[in-house]
Amino acid sequence: MNDVLMIMVSLGYAYLVGSVPTAYIVARLRKGVDIRRYGSGNIGASNAGHHVGKGWFFVVGAFDSLVKGAASVGLARALGLDLDYQVLAALIAIVGHNWSAYIGFSGGRGLSVASGGLLVLAWMELVALLGVAVLGWLVFRSAGLWFGIALLLLPIWALFFGEPVEIVVFCVALLLVSALKRMLSNPGTAPKGLRWRDMAIPRLLYDRDTSNGGDWTTRTPGESED
Repeated sequence: MNDVLMIMVSLGYAYLVGSVPTAYIVARLRKGVDIRRYGSGNIGASNAGHHVGKGWFFVVGAFDSLVKGAASVGLARALGLDLDYQVLAALIAIVGHNWSAYIGFSGGRGLSVASGGLLVLAWMELVALLGVAVLGWLVFRSAGLWFGIALLLLPIWALFFGEPVEIVVFCVALLLVSALKRMLSNPGTAPKGLRWRDMAIPRLLYDRDTSNGGDWTTRTPGESED
């Protein structure tokens, strides 16, 4: 297999599998609902856990992390591709997850997929990321804020641990992609009548459109249309 073909196989897997809307499929099969109309509208493990069942948080999270994130990097590595292509495969899997072509370019936040990529590429940074995020959530009960802070620190940890430049760039890219997804969110998730400028700060800091996190995560289609 020549180099070009190996690159195409690796990046093709990352995009096509990364774009699989796991939480959307699970919600359709288990509950017969469009998860984009529930809670945050996020097509990820957290929203699946809230609206399909707590056990599905782990199923969706494991698939997104291992099959999308870790396997995309692992395949590139198994094909003998350099570190820059391994990083690119991880990023493409995250972008595919966040903006899935299968469901109108909506998607999740990419944290599970990013965790899988980091597991293979930079496990120490993953431990630091999860440590800060989980500790912050346990103390302050604000997962969105503390995952954001942990992502902001990610490039600093990469430099501290003396990682190659490709890993540092990957960490910076993760931060930028996450911030972009927070700001754009998914179409149709904003409460009716709420202006974008009123949502900008809550989206960037807390990863939600409103200040009340409880109401945000438990919304149903009828409530979101009020």
